Amino acid sequence: MPANVGEMFYFGEQPWHRLGNKLDQPATMEEALKAGGLDWEVGTVPLATAEEPSSPVPMRVAIVRKDTKPGSQGRVLGVTHTGFRPLQNREGIEIFDSIFGKGERVYHTGGYLGDGEVIWVLARLPKEFNVAKGDTVKTYVLFTNSHNGSIAIDFRLTTVRVVCQNTLSLALKKDTKTVFKHAHQGSYTDLKDEVEIFFKGTLKAADDLREKFKMMLERRFDDDRVKGYVETLFPIPGKPAGAERNSSVMGAYLARVKKVESARKTTLFLARNGKGTELETVKGSLWAALNGVLEYVDHYEPHKHDPFAYALFGSGAMLKRKAFNLAVTNLQP
Repeated sequence: MPANVGEMFYFGEQPWHRLGNKLDQPATMEEALKAGGLDWEVGTVPLATAEEPSSPVPMRVAIVRKDTKPGSQGRVLGVTHTGFRPLQNREGIEIFDSIFGKGERVYHTGGYLGDGEVIWVLARLPKEFNVAKGDTVKTYVLFTNSHNGSIAIDFRLTTVRVVCQNTLSLALKKDTKTVFKHAHQGSYTDLKDEVEIFFKGTLKAADDLREKFKMMLERRFDDDRVKGYVETLFPIPGKPAGAERNSSVMGAYLARVKKVESARKTTLFLARNGKGTELETVKGSLWAALNGVLEYVDHYEPHKHDPFAYALFGSGAMLKRKAFNLAVTNLQP
């Protein structure tokens, strides 16, 4: 996963990562391609060893940006197997727009990471709901694609809690489709039909999410339960064998423990006092505990890499899904 935002645009409040070109209104598809720096194509190039004479590299090709000259930095986006079939940015976003956008101004953010290894657009769905009075959740569909094989072609339901801008992309359960993935192989002829079938299920999935969130709001969660919830999500790592005899190993271990303890402390504070806990019925609920984790990942977690990629695509997104699933488990009697 590339470690930085290359180009992007956004509409609305400035994102937590404070990057991108601000738009005064949501974008159309063509505007999204332009504002997000996405109107370029990729191609495949055979590989050979850098020696004289060179030897061809079997079963591998380089994925390159066609708008970048050979020899230039940022031209090669990745190396994949010869069966990898790129999905062009415009091709993928046209499919996305034909289903979710239909030519309207629905795009709130979009762009690419690194030199273009991963691209994305986020479209607003015509559905929002209140979990509590003054606590609105808006629904979106996120399209991501990679040109280096790091992630599959991906469409997923995403929610944004307005009061704190916490994001959550997840899969609810096997019979509620909130994520659609397609490998970079074979023909994309049927991709539109497959995504359209997925879209029909996303609106039902949004209703299912609303019910889950409301149940979390109603579930009282005392300090001991919040503490157990957070500690489960941030476990203390086991001490490596031989750490007592090796000061460098022990030092690295203690640094990891310190980081986990710091994450626990911050998340506990946010679960009890984070954005939105001042709203009626939110404080002291399982809903507040979940959002404490989401707020930590989106706004507080110190990242070695780009916070946007971390929160929406990387290990931060995985932690948020784990937090949601654990919250659902805590809804059981």
